[in-house]
Amino acid sequence: MRGVASHELQAVGHRVVTIDGLPCVAPEDVWAQLSGRLDVPDLVAIGDFIITGDEPYSGEASPLGPADLERAVRHHGRRRGVRNLRLALDLVRFGSLSPQESLLRVELVGAGLPEPELNFRVKHDGRLIAMVDLAYPERRLAIEYLGDHHRTDSDLYRADIHRRERLASAGWNTVFLTAADLAGPVPRAVPLIRAALKRSSPDLFTPEIGVSHE
Repeated sequence: MRGVASHELQAVGHRVVTIDGLPCVAPEDVWAQLSGRLDVPDLVAIGDFIITGDEPYSGEASPLGPADLERAVRHHGRRRGVRNLRLALDLVRFGSLSPQESLLRVELVGAGLPEPELNFRVKHDGRLIAMVDLAYPERRLAIEYLGDHHRTDSDLYRADIHRRERLASAGWNTVFLTAADLAGPVPRAVPLIRAALKRSSPDLFTPEIGVSHE
């Protein structure tokens, strides 16, 4: 078929699952196979989804975990893309609920910023007031990624404003980011978050190196 690149591989070592009556290569092995075509951040986003699913919302755990990804990397051996696969495996984390959250986290860590917590539940006076996409709890800094549907859906738009007000009342600062902030060779999100962290903790950063390791 036009636009479809086919390839053939040995079934030995690949886990096979049945979907709608059809035998298919398991998700973790497909993830490994994609390493020859995708870069590290995209591999991280897929790996995050494989081990997280929608558990932070539903409470239903993903059937796959880090050990499944590790097995797929071992089976991949020395084939094309294995270096990216190993780099991605080290960066995969449980808790991401969207590719954008994963990509943003990878950008922040790659820029030398502290690693944020994913889908952090903020409590105030003993009650849950928000679950934020990424957070630096010790700095009371919340980072929210807003897809375009947050702008076009009036209910979501109002909910975003109310959540920010609740966080502000609890002493949290919130940074809202969009797709435009993740674009480009040097995403605008990085200096925005660096500045927000510096405001919350001036002694954490120095102008020359960005992050202090003291």
